Amino acid sequence: MSIIERIPTNSGGVRVRYPVKRFFAPFVAGQYDFNQPANVNVPLMELQSNSIYLIERYSFFAQAAESDWLESMGAEANFPNFVVNYLKDSAESLFPNPVQCVNYQDNVEQLVFFRTTTVKETLLISFTGIVNQVAGMVGFDPLLAEVNLVIYQITDEKWNQNFITQNFQLNSVR
Repeated sequence: MSIIERIPTNSGGVRVRYPVKRFFAPFVAGQYDFNQPANVNVPLMELQSNSIYLIERYSFFAQAAESDWLESMGAEANFPNFVVNYLKDSAESLFPNPVQCVNYQDNVEQLVFFRTTTVKETLLISFTGIVNQVAGMVGFDPLLAEVNLVIYQITDEKWNQNFITQNFQLNSVR
């Protein structure tokens, strides 16, 4: 299944969003800790109740060289990760599991369809985890990590209705 077969082809029925979020981890006792209140439930974008959305791909990178980032990984329980959820239901993640950010990712295809029936809903993102400081990271304080998403907003009413009727039995439907 390719995205071209899945979304409408008329340019008036599709909008593309490129939300980018940066997360910061202070240096404390040899580690960078992304488990900060400022990194949790960060507004990503406002949602409209008459649209279907598609997270088509994501990218992830951090301030350090990728080899240093990989070397900095400690226990699997602390691997950096992100989740995307709704403001009014922050317990419901759009991904079945947190997306681990162990190595850098560039344009990883996801194809996560979702929608909201709630008026004035907001999509949120949270980034957590702990990485160890390695030699190549000396001097970084705080350490920066960034998640970039490509999200399609499909506003074509006829296409949306057909899609909902045929396909929308997903957990991410609200």
